[in-house]
Amino acid sequence: MLRSVLRMACAVLLLSFVMVSAVAAQPADKRTLFTFSGPVAIPGKTLPAGQYIFRLADPLSSAKVVQVLSADGKTPYGQFFSYSAERPEPAATPEVRFMETAKGMPAAIRTWWYPGERIGYEFVYPKDQARRLAQGATEPVLTTKAESTTTEQTNTSDLARVASSGAETAVNADTKPTSGTPTGTAQEGTVASSDLKIPNATLPTVNAAKANNSSSGATSGKQVARANTARKRLPQTASMVPIVAALGLTLIAGAILMVGRRNRSFFMRLRRR
Repeated sequence: MLRSVLRMACAVLLLSFVMVSAVAAQPADKRTLFTFSGPVAIPGKTLPAGQYIFRLADPLSSAKVVQVLSADGKTPYGQFFSYSAERPEPAATPEVRFMETAKGMPAAIRTWWYPGERIGYEFVYPKDQARRLAQGATEPVLTTKAESTTTEQTNTSDLARVASSGAETAVNADTKPTSGTPTGTAQEGTVASSDLKIPNATLPTVNAAKANNSSSGATSGKQVARANTARKRLPQTASMVPIVAALGLTLIAGAILMVGRRNRSFFMRLRRR
């Protein structure tokens, strides 16, 4: 009995260490590699067929800015802002979800998901691009409330969704995202190596976003400040590592206690003799 408990405790503790090591080995910027067989639309541009890395531009200060680079991490293709999306169950693998587009238009990415997390990233499209994409989409496309033509102008909390009819619905970027099963065609990717050297990204500044928005009747300074605060909110994630580690330690402590009681009983029997 005692040996079984000790073996079980050691196995659980070893499993917890393996899980901790696996989590630590994953890159903090959530870099993932995707291979596209055809052209793919992202906010502000269209990527030709090929391999690309998606990552958080700076996970410590702006967890909502997504950067796209070449597979070797040397060539940046752009940075764009995103809005939190939530799903009932964590993603099993890295994936992107495509929205439907009109015939002749490239597939457009709606969301990006990292494995083991329920919070993903829904891309904010400039309004002129969003209107074109929405013409063939069955679901509204996330965009800015004000007129926008560049990705820099999407750095705002005043968002909207534009439907195929042209109708718009306001979105409050400061509230908790609505949870639901991800829609659209899914394409899996792989977690990119943490050994890949990627230069630090130069993040869009709040002042630049404010200047761009002000030229097209965009948000006030207070709204831009609120957007900057929203962009810095880290995704909500949960991990089973602390629970597993605690269970392992509990089992080990229980085994030690049982050994102590057994030895004490043994010595008490010796004294009686």
